[in-house]
Amino acid sequence: MHRTPIVVLFAALLGACATVAPPRAPQPAPPRPAAAAVSLPTPQPSVPASAPAAAAPGGPYGSAVMARFPDPAVRYAPPAFTSNAELQAQLRELVREAKAAGSRAQLLVAGVSQTGQPIEALLLSRQADLEPAALRASGRTTVLLIGEQHGDEPAGAEALLAVARSLAQGSLAPRLDLLNVIVLPRANPDGAQAGRRATASGIDLNRDHLLLRTPEAQAIAGLMRDYAPAVVVDAHEYPAIAPYLDKFGGVARADVLLQYAMAPNVHEFVSRAAEEWFRRPLLERLQREGLTNDWYHTLATAPDDRRVAMGAPRPDLGRNAAGLRHAVSLLVETRGSELGRTHFARRVHTQVVAMESVLASAAARADDLAKLRRFVETETVAQACSGETVVEAASTPSEYLLKLIDPASGADMAVNVAWESALQLQTLRARARPCGYWLAAGERDAALRLRGLGLTVQRIEEQGVVRGESYRETSRAPLADSPGALQPQVETVPALLDVAPGSWYVPLDQPLAGLAIAALEPDTPVSYVTQGVIGGGVYAVSRVLARPGFRLGTLP
Repeated sequence: MHRTPIVVLFAALLGACATVAPPRAPQPAPPRPAAAAVSLPTPQPSVPASAPAAAAPGGPYGSAVMARFPDPAVRYAPPAFTSNAELQAQLRELVREAKAAGSRAQLLVAGVSQTGQPIEALLLSRQADLEPAALRASGRTTVLLIGEQHGDEPAGAEALLAVARSLAQGSLAPRLDLLNVIVLPRANPDGAQAGRRATASGIDLNRDHLLLRTPEAQAIAGLMRDYAPAVVVDAHEYPAIAPYLDKFGGVARADVLLQYAMAPNVHEFVSRAAEEWFRRPLLERLQREGLTNDWYHTLATAPDDRRVAMGAPRPDLGRNAAGLRHAVSLLVETRGSELGRTHFARRVHTQVVAMESVLASAAARADDLAKLRRFVETETVAQACSGETVVEAASTPSEYLLKLIDPASGADMAVNVAWESALQLQTLRARARPCGYWLAAGERDAALRLRGLGLTVQRIEEQGVVRGESYRETSRAPLADSPGALQPQVETVPALLDVAPGSWYVPLDQPLAGLAIAALEPDTPVSYVTQGVIGGGVYAVSRVLARPGFRLGTLP
């Protein structure tokens, strides 16, 4: 299918406000059982190793597989399994190095973890004033690089330290002529210290970007809110052996799995920019480096379930929450979260290559990214009170040829799998887009969390009546993956809403309206009602269908 370059689309669109199809091709197959194969972009072929590595004694598999993943020629310092104290020391040294090299640098203490560890980032720029408001006003593109949201995925943190070092006084320093870059090497210091995936409270940080239950998620939200990055990269690692071996008799082949934001209400132009401006150049760079790739995916947990799914369209996932902020948001998952030190230099190198490619694309498209942000924000604000919004969506069942490695011979093998594609989403529920949402006076916690996301939340200061819709709960059901949560099923009921002083109004004529919809439409698994943030349930939130005429103040 022919695709018009996005810059041409912008020129036409800014003049005529036309609507174009989103970058979700190729078209998915019909739902099973009559699913046809989907033609997805193919991972790049392996490049034979010039100097195959010998199998390590006691390694996770034999020499034939080990030879498929030789160490890179380049070496980074460390790479090592850097402790929290060592990481803090390195960030402070990088501030000094950047300043000595003529750049502006600042250590950002984004927050404090649940055990009291600082969550620190490095801001690098050529701007004289590094205050968030000044950086936003400058119009320069800001890139945010995030590592180790999961504490047992160490390659991202080591790679981001290497990238920060190169930005401070190495080959990447010229990127600062066009970009501001924030490097957050370790978002989950408690998990890293314990060598475990979750935060100290057991909450998965990468699924907390809407509810903001953890200080770690609040720290990332603060960086997003204050610096409004146009590009966000989230560095992870994926398990390469057991899930594939148990299900399909092979081991993972891809050095890296990639995906961008794919969730309801992510703007189509943001998706197209992620694909055309970032993912495609990254695929070319990976091929030049002899690194293989595939779409990000996960395997079902049940032993007899052979389905494979692209990353879910949940709005609370890091990449999707960033996409709802209109940032180009990329997930980069390198091969081997369970491999310990095996292939570690290659895993770090793969992350560095990905980050270098993203920074190159961001610098090349800096002006276009600024235009994209302005247009999408303007259009989002204008859509309040009109049209339709998607409340919940799901991936589309199809088929896919998954490429693995035979663990005995080291040869490629392929398995045709049932594939849940997030490239095309199925709408499960949609409603007319309201002007905003009303929250009862007692829901201050919800109001504060919305403000923590960066949303404008207003306090109603006088008695009033406004046309709207209330929710009527028809049933509720527990969620298997979220103990204690009860997802309601609702009907909307036309109503004249009596609003009292002290209650709250969340308008949708603001750029981050997609986050408000995700949080406040009650009948989804991640809504504030389902997850208990709104204590009064469906009766403490209503849809406002006319612009309010009563007096509003700011959230104190």
